[in-house]
Amino acid sequence: MNKKSILNILLVTSLMSPISAAIANEQASVPVTIETISSRSFEDIIQEVGKINAIDSAALTFSAGEKITAIHFRDGDTVGKGDLIAELDSTKAKADFDKAKSSLGLAKTKLARIQNLLAKQPDALSPQDVDEMREEVNLAKADFSQKKAALGDYQIIAPFNGQLTSFTQSIGSHIAASTTLVSIYNLNPVEVKYAISQNDLGKAAKGQTVTVTVEAFKNTNFKGVVDYVAPAVDVSSGRVEIHARIDNPDNRLAPGMFANVKQLFHKGNSHLVVPQNSVLAQNDKRYVWLYNNSGATKQSVTLGKNTNDGYVIVDAGLKEGEQVITTGQQKLEINTPITVINHKPAVETSEQVSSEASKEKPEPTLESKTEQTSKPALVELPSTSTSTSTSTSTSTKSASVTANETPTNEVN
Repeated sequence: MNKKSILNILLVTSLMSPISAAIANEQASVPVTIETISSRSFEDIIQEVGKINAIDSAALTFSAGEKITAIHFRDGDTVGKGDLIAELDSTKAKADFDKAKSSLGLAKTKLARIQNLLAKQPDALSPQDVDEMREEVNLAKADFSQKKAALGDYQIIAPFNGQLTSFTQSIGSHIAASTTLVSIYNLNPVEVKYAISQNDLGKAAKGQTVTVTVEAFKNTNFKGVVDYVAPAVDVSSGRVEIHARIDNPDNRLAPGMFANVKQLFHKGNSHLVVPQNSVLAQNDKRYVWLYNNSGATKQSVTLGKNTNDGYVIVDAGLKEGEQVITTGQQKLEINTPITVINHKPAVETSEQVSSEASKEKPEPTLESKTEQTSKPALVELPSTSTSTSTSTSTSTKSASVTANETPTNEVN
């Protein structure tokens, strides 16, 4: 081998050494994903099942029994207050009314003549005769009023604005007094009636908002306001009755419907949250790995309640805006090189978390099946929902740093 060939080999070797070292370092680093820690307000909400009721409803009847001569509306028609809905044969009642009207007119005429006569001849009649005539007029007025009211017994008048339903008779049929002919409902607004635990009585108040859903319109949230809280606990059920008024301009909510009700007591306080899968356990301690530009540090935390959407409340140990490592943290040790392959921004609201969780795909497992048993384990937190995970992208730019365990304040 000549001198020139040797120089070329040495040159290539010197150029490849840094590249090889960089590749080796890259291969040895642990890929991780991070998420910015944020705070959320947790609303104090209860969920109950209730039933939709019409605020104004009535079974309409005649006060007299007779043959039906007219029905001016049909099932489903909308009527206004004061509308004449149906009539009975009132021939006899009208005759009695006309007779009473005539008698009243005659009595008034007699009294007027007597008064005119007394004005000309004060001693023409005794005071007793005048009083008797006045009493006759009063009796005629009373009889007239009675007969006029009796005519109303042969009619059904709408007591309020509403919708008619369930006519039970037709024209020509005979109906007895106090027998229901038709029902009327005012469907805007309606109310939902439900009951809450007596333990929540101190938190319930008029004016609180409710959200109602029904099976017929699953994707629609109907908003309402509490307008009645029972002052006492029901003896038989041990619960407290609540009424909430709901606007129903399209008449989609019908009386008798079962409804799922969410009542908001108050919006609650703000708390820091982190993904459940970012929390690790070591004996009876809980900790997370935090990312910063100089690497990653191990931080003890005190946990609160599970949010049931893949997150957990942090009572102590973290600050808003810090970046927590959410995957790959099981492989981290002191001075372990790490590569950030994805950064998830802070989650602002619980609704956004739920939305993102439904869209994201499960993350490919980074850990080997032959993981050493000495590695820390993810904390298993009680939850009714699966924690979210972040899918990685090979096209995302990566940054390699080193994991360090720095002294941290233990949180008891």
